Amino acid sequence: MLIRKFFKLILLVCVSAFGQETLIDGGKNKFSMDFKYASGFIIIPVSVNGSQPLDFLLDTGSPYTIITDLDAFKYLQLKKGEPISIWGLGKDREKLEAYLSKDNSIGFGKAVINPADVILLYEDVDLGSRFGIPVFGIVGYDVLKDLVVKVNYSRKRITFYRHENFYKKFNSSGYSELEMEVSGNKPFLKLNSTINDRPAPLRLLIDSAGTDALWLFEKDEQGIYPKPPFIEDYLGFGLNGEIYGKRARIQNLEMGGYHIIGPTVSFPDSLSVSYVTRTGRSGSVGAEILRRFTTIYDYKNSKLFLKKNKYFNDDYFYNLAGLELYQPYPELPYLEVSYVRKDSPADRAGLEKGDAVRFINEKKIGLFGYNLKKGELTAVKTDKINFDTREREVISLVEINEIFRKHPGTKIVIVYTRGDSQLQRTAEFTLESAF
Repeated sequence: MLIRKFFKLILLVCVSAFGQETLIDGGKNKFSMDFKYASGFIIIPVSVNGSQPLDFLLDTGSPYTIITDLDAFKYLQLKKGEPISIWGLGKDREKLEAYLSKDNSIGFGKAVINPADVILLYEDVDLGSRFGIPVFGIVGYDVLKDLVVKVNYSRKRITFYRHENFYKKFNSSGYSELEMEVSGNKPFLKLNSTINDRPAPLRLLIDSAGTDALWLFEKDEQGIYPKPPFIEDYLGFGLNGEIYGKRARIQNLEMGGYHIIGPTVSFPDSLSVSYVTRTGRSGSVGAEILRRFTTIYDYKNSKLFLKKNKYFNDDYFYNLAGLELYQPYPELPYLEVSYVRKDSPADRAGLEKGDAVRFINEKKIGLFGYNLKKGELTAVKTDKINFDTREREVISLVEINEIFRKHPGTKIVIVYTRGDSQLQRTAEFTLESAF
């Protein structure tokens, strides 16, 4: 599970899914729904207790349904529950207070889960400012456990099947079948890899909301550590704050008969993962690998099916600019710099934390609004904006992240202001890989 690049939480209480049931409207055997794919995340509309649908992140690594936006509370009519404490990744604070609400209903597409537990964070974790698109929470195990779930990244479409109907019609041709261990309401894979010229068996969480290809915990005795060349970098943020570590590459990962050559790997530092149980676990396989396949999850029978898609041969990169941005006020057309990696293209161009980015490659920073048609609170991108007495094309944070992560050699021109000054400055650089 996630926030921005990666997001984990640990609860003091045991949340039980006992007695939960997932029903499909009209007794149908399957249904499909389109999803948004933004900054590496799958986003679907979800309703709670019959509310109008809100955009939630689908996270295979999350054992719970979590409300991260306090503004969403007024729409959801959560049932009574109890206070709890939670921990997560990061090293800026010890814990957060939350509320565990029981006996709710969760709706998605033509399905409803009832009864369901929902966790509300008392402190607003604003996913939308990091993604550049409004997101109100996270769903995972609850929507995956009772149905066979097919995620088609090429078509940006997800299909839910009843088990008996799926296997009657499933054509396994072209698919690889992997054994998937479901433990603690989270899915794991046992995979083989080659790291630092040594074979390394791995037990990895399947984490559709981890935007990197792989996260690995350093284990020197097993040869699992970053070998030069690598970079020190910002890896994301979690409930406990910012996450830092190293980025490198490994030689090979074997996954269902596929050989994934030279994927990038994030190695979080020990403080950032101090609250994560690492015994028996090597790390996580994230969306930058998963998006290269059509994936079919069957939690009930502990199976994962994979078929490579048109993205399979894409190169593996990371944020090549060395520049992390967020949108502090979605209604205002600018981004703020939250991190600049030392000796990165953005650093050499003079950008600093706190700078306000006004234009990128002559495009104004775009806004997102809400689509109220059919009673849905979903994000709608503004394609043009009137600014400086003329109409300008806009660029969204989602599009910027896509460029930074996948297009080496691209020239970037940023117009920004610093501090209280309205003087516009210009930074120019070219995206390049450090390893």
